[in-house]
Amino acid sequence: MASTVRILDDALVDQIAAGEVVERPASVVKELLENSLDAGADSIAVQIEDGGRRHIRVVDDGSGMSGEDAALCIRRHATSKIATFEDLVHVATLGFRGEALPAIAAVSRTRILTRRSSDEAGTEVIVEAGDLVSIQPRGCPPGTTVDVSDLFCNVPARRKFLRARQTETSRVLEICQRVALIRPTLRMKVESDGRTAREYLPVRSLEERVRQSLGHPSWRHVVGAREGIRLEAVLAPAARAGLGPRHLFLYVNGRPILDRRLARAVAFAYGQAVPHGHYPRGVLALQVQAEDVDVNAHPQKTEVRFPRTARLVDLVTRLLASRLKAAPASFWDARLGSLGPTDQARRPGHPSSSARQDQAHVAEPTTSYVAAPDEVRLIAQLRNRYLVCEGPEALYVLDRQIADEEVRHEALERALAGGALERQALLFPDRLELSAVYAQALEAYDTLLQRLGFEWTLLGERTYIIRAVPALASNASAESLIRSVLEDLIRSAKDPESSAVRALARGSAVRNGDAYPDRDAKALVARLRLGEADSEHGRAVVDRVPLAAGP
Repeated sequence: MASTVRILDDALVDQIAAGEVVERPASVVKELLENSLDAGADSIAVQIEDGGRRHIRVVDDGSGMSGEDAALCIRRHATSKIATFEDLVHVATLGFRGEALPAIAAVSRTRILTRRSSDEAGTEVIVEAGDLVSIQPRGCPPGTTVDVSDLFCNVPARRKFLRARQTETSRVLEICQRVALIRPTLRMKVESDGRTAREYLPVRSLEERVRQSLGHPSWRHVVGAREGIRLEAVLAPAARAGLGPRHLFLYVNGRPILDRRLARAVAFAYGQAVPHGHYPRGVLALQVQAEDVDVNAHPQKTEVRFPRTARLVDLVTRLLASRLKAAPASFWDARLGSLGPTDQARRPGHPSSSARQDQAHVAEPTTSYVAAPDEVRLIAQLRNRYLVCEGPEALYVLDRQIADEEVRHEALERALAGGALERQALLFPDRLELSAVYAQALEAYDTLLQRLGFEWTLLGERTYIIRAVPALASNASAESLIRSVLEDLIRSAKDPESSAVRALARGSAVRNGDAYPDRDAKALVARLRLGEADSEHGRAVVDRVPLAAGP
């Protein structure tokens, strides 16, 4: 019998890598800008045509490359930033994976022209759809120029998922803005279809750059440090807050990131001045020890992980709240405890440290179920389907699957009320092939699905790689989970969010007939409010037998 396991050829491997790194023209610009900054560029020019689909050019005055390095940079995992595992733990550069240029070159026509200032001549490298065409000497100024033409020329299925020219142009401009904001001394000019779209002249400080780039409201400049974390923020007044965190730019060690927890921490620091679901405009820049942040959490390096996320979020909230003074001290005393200048009272072992320390989690997504007030006792499980429970006034027989679904549904709703659901990255990503109807639904509801915690990349026509799922539903198969959600979204278009949450709860609930440890069953009963079952979780109750009072 022929083997069904095979080694993928290099071309397909490169296209899969490109799918991870290069989603659209803005992804290309981001990677090339990071390379330019790592090369020490003081001036960068970005030019795009047709939103970047036809042509992208990034020109910098950085250190450039030797001929040997230029030949190596188009090979996968070739990098000058990482040599040992210790280097990976202490990453201080923006680019380090050694995937960007090979991934870009695998799905476009790419030309690299580069020269070091110490070299008499530069080097030109031409690659078409992953195939090396030529490497030869060329005259050029010091620095590097990268031209990327006909993006996705050899994978037309991906071109179909690109948006209108103006939309793709806007995304490129946003990437350039994010880079310019955190690099005040950088000179950057951005041209679109032959016209200057943005120009950033060098300034002396982050505050000046924010005023230059984002306008001139009454910005608040906040600087603070505590427990190894340095914070600098330039934030607009609460009255200018908007729905969603799109205009709140977050950075960790100079790296632009997306992180709902940090964004919520900034909003929460304004107290009640910023309505729920709204976020202030401005910039938050954090400096932490390199070993205290994992920048290798996402192929596009847009997300990072922290070993003590709750503590970081708490510190950010406290540092901002103590300086913004958008709410009275009593407001914070009831939520976070004292907001003293050094917060000595909350250091471990201090005599006045209190149980309020546990409330540092206010800005994090809820990731646990809410315990029931009566802690009703589990007596037995029957046939891997029913739970028999004793309460103060009644005996309950529960449908285990429905009970688990109800508890999960409540937990998901509570977590979603605080923002996007926390994601769980998959160690082994799932492959997903969809019909045309389901693929259209995936695209139509992409914002909602990402808010729910799903993350995916396009591999081919209607073929996807699922990379992350909602953490509260991570026990279920990623493929079956997203199919279940898409099915409900297709059937129930009136209230998409409610339908999707119910599908998540149903898709991740324990199945009747499956083995279920008693300790898990006890935990489930504790989380289900049986005292309120008749009104709130009545679906789970198969029978309720009142118990006689007295002996």
